[in-house]
Amino acid sequence: MAVSRDTEYRPQRTFWKQLVGQLSRYDMLLAAIPLVLALSLAVYAVLAVPFEMALAGGALVSVVCIADALYFHPPTQSTEAES
Repeated sequence: MAVSRDTEYRPQRTFWKQLVGQLSRYDMLLAAIPLVLALSLAVYAVLAVPFEMALAGGALVSVVCIADALYFHPPTQSTEAES
C-alpha cells in the first residue's frame, strides 16, 4: 500500500530552518562578524557617516560578538565526544 508522506500533519521544514538547526551558536557568531562590518560599510555608503565612524561602530559590535563568544559564553567540552 502506497502512503504519501506529504500530508498536512507532517511538519514541513524549510531549507533555512534546517540550516539554522544545524548551525551552532558559534557558527552564527562567526558569520555575524563580517556581516556587521559589511553593514557598517553599507551605512557609510548610504548615509552621510564618516568612514572611520562607520568602521569603528562595526568593529565595536564585532568585538562585542567576540567577547560574548570567548568570555561570557565560552565553548565547553561536550560529553558526547567522550563516549
